[in-house]
Amino acid sequence: MRKDKDRVRIGDVIQLSGETDIKLLWGQFLDDFYHAPADERYALIKDEPPYSEGLEEKWLFILAAAAHALANQYGLDVPEWSLGKKYVSEKALYAFDSHIKAHQEYLEETSLPEFKERNLMLGDNILSRC
Repeated sequence: MRKDKDRVRIGDVIQLSGETDIKLLWGQFLDDFYHAPADERYALIKDEPPYSEGLEEKWLFILAAAAHALANQYGLDVPEWSLGKKYVSEKALYAFDSHIKAHQEYLEETSLPEFKERNLMLGDNILSRC
């Protein structure tokens, strides 16, 4: 069993991505957030992730949207950093880099508001875990 201090924070997704697949870190962050005691969840999203050379910029947008959405869903303060304009994509980014119009429309309709306002059309299950 993981110790509390071993929880993956939102910034860890970036910091550890050179050592571990970023998608695995993303999943671990979500698992840790959902399983953390209510009074410890804010600590997992409060700190701004560091910029990292070579990182796909979309991950910074995704993490900001996630911090914003999770805060809203769990009644937490929205971290100020997550509201920065630098976390808004200039162009729409679609899940799976879809170019199929019907799929894009579906993603636009179902994406969470905190993701849509950052031009991230990733669908309604971006924060889901199996």
